[in-house]
Order: sequence, then C-alpha cells, then structure tokens
Amino acid sequence: MKIGIDIRSTLKKTRTGIGRYAINLVNALAGVDKENEYLLYSRKKLVDFKRRLPRLPGKNFSHRVDYFKKGPGRLIGDVDVFYTSAYDLRKPGNAMFIISVHDVIHRAFPLGHDEKTIKEIDEKFKRALGEADLLVASSYNTRSDLKRFYGVDEERVKVVYPGVAMFEVKPRRGLTSNMDDSYILFVGTLEPRKNVDGLIRAFTWLKKESGLPHKLYIAGMKGWMYEPIFKACEESEFKKDIVFKGSLPEEALRELYEGASVFVYPSFYEGFGLPIIEAFSCGVPVVTSKTSSCGEVAGDAALTIDPGDYKDMGQAILRLINDKALRDEKIKKGIERAREFSWDKTAGEFLDIFSE
Repeated sequence: MKIGIDIRSTLKKTRTGIGRYAINLVNALAGVDKENEYLLYSRKKLVDFKRRLPRLPGKNFSHRVDYFKKGPGRLIGDVDVFYTSAYDLRKPGNAMFIISVHDVIHRAFPLGHDEKTIKEIDEKFKRALGEADLLVASSYNTRSDLKRFYGVDEERVKVVYPGVAMFEVKPRRGLTSNMDDSYILFVGTLEPRKNVDGLIRAFTWLKKESGLPHKLYIAGMKGWMYEPIFKACEESEFKKDIVFKGSLPEEALRELYEGASVFVYPSFYEGFGLPIIEAFSCGVPVVTSKTSSCGEVAGDAALTIDPGDYKDMGQAILRLINDKALRDEKIKKGIERAREFSWDKTAGEFLDIFSE
C-alpha cells in the first residue's frame, strides 16, 4: 500500500505544534511499519529542506519528497491513502482522504476573531470536512465539537491521542542550583484562551490568603491579545514574584517542569492539552481545567477546577502543596497516565486506520 503524507507543516522556519505532530507521527510510523511505502509530500524542493526532514530508517521511507502539482487534488504519484492536517487540499483522485482535526477553536472559543474571519475559516473547514473520507480527532472532546458545530456523524471520526515525544517518563531530578526553591508553573502560549490572567489572579489570592512563599513562573511565547496578561501582572501586589520565562529550549523546559511544586494549566479550551502530559511525565502534580479536553486528558491524575473561578484554582494549588498524601497520589497517577501517550501507540492506531 502507498500512503501519502502532507509534511508541509514540518518544513516551516518556525515549526508549529501541528508541524511537530506531523514529524513525530512520521518518525513513529517509520519505526512500526516496515511493509507499506510512504510518500512525503511538500511544495518545496528537497535540496532546500533536506536538513529539516527526519532521518527515516528502512527502505519504505527515504528523504525523497514528492511535490503537489498546481491545482487542488493533483498529486505526483498514485497513492492509496492520503493524510493531512491541513484544510486547504482537495481529495486526491481515488485515494482514501484522511484529515486530522486537532481542535475547533474558531467556533468553540472565537474570542479575538471577527465575524468575517470566522466565516472564512468556517468555509474552508466545511469544505475540508466534505472532502474527507475519514476524520481523526485528537480527543473525544474535539469529536463532540465536530458534531456540535458541524453536525459531523461521529462514525466518520476516529479518536487518536497524540504521543508525547518531548520527554520520556522518568523520575524527576529535582531542583537545579540556579532556580528558586519554590514555584508554581504554567507552560503555554500567552493568549486569551490559556487563561493566564486568571492564573495570576489565583496566585495573588493564594499569596494573600496563605502567605505561600512560592513564585509563579510563566513559560511561553507571546501570542495574540497577550496584553491583559501583563496588565494583570502589573496590577498584582505580588508582581515581583511573577516571572516570565519566555520560550525555552527542550532541556531548560524539562528542568523547569521538574523543579515545579505544582503545574497549573487553566485553559478555557484545548484540542488536547499536551503540557498536561509533559508535566505528568516529569513527576509534577497538576491542576487543570475540567472543561474541553483538559479533564479528559488528565483523567483522575490531576485536580480539575472551574477555570473561571480563581479561588477554586487557588485552593486546588494549595491542596497539592500542603497535602503530601494527595500530592504523592497525583504524582504517581500522573506518571502512569503519561505512559499511556506514546508515539508508537499513536502510529499503530494510524496504521490500523490506513489499513481499513
């Protein structure tokens, strides 16, 4: 069987979450599938981007890239299955056309999008849904959103959780010498749906109520409409204890996770919520939202809260800091939960879908 995969997202100068997803999936498929032939499609010439492509083992994978012809749905080379995470392609000939849907943010959390933008995204999205033979959702919550907002029959949607390649699950190494002893951690892009300003309010309330010595570390790059986050920080009487770390390389980020007393992910909406699993894998107790996919992904390994209630958030953080038995229980369950999310498992489930 010939399987085509759209890898355009992996070749961007700054690789996005979707780009990392695609590259991890391709690498994992190379490890579990020695029988099928894979054609990796891009609009860029191989000579320009060879260094960006994964080093794939096996004769069925190579650094050869086939190109899209001009015009939608036109591919060089016949394939039996074509897979993409993009919404701008048409069904290629008679191939089974599979599209991954990671989230439905533009409908579920449209803050910051004007009606014109939402309409444009909607039109592209609806066309893609109509072209696809099968959809792959990153969570059951996303599958439900597809039905709720677009009336998609759930039988057309397979749920496949992504793996976590960033960190292997292993015991935390403890604090490094250049870190403060006690801090609460958030990791993610600074944008409205991540609810970082709500976390800052919870942190401020927590410091007032308990006198907790901890600082709040916020790691992630600035996204759109990030200004209210910095305003909330300036208005906090504990702003000196709020530290913005920016975007960090993998090893530094792992150390930050491992040194945290608690990881907090109070997002209003997520298609999956990868940082939750990253924190679990580092042996950090987690507080996260009970909304969208966050509660689904965390299971019973985290304390879940109403993201709109900063006191609820603050109380959950305090419980994990003060209650050692609860803390130890959540750390153990978190590590067990993280082991359920491997790219080999994800690749195996995709291979089953490709073979249907």
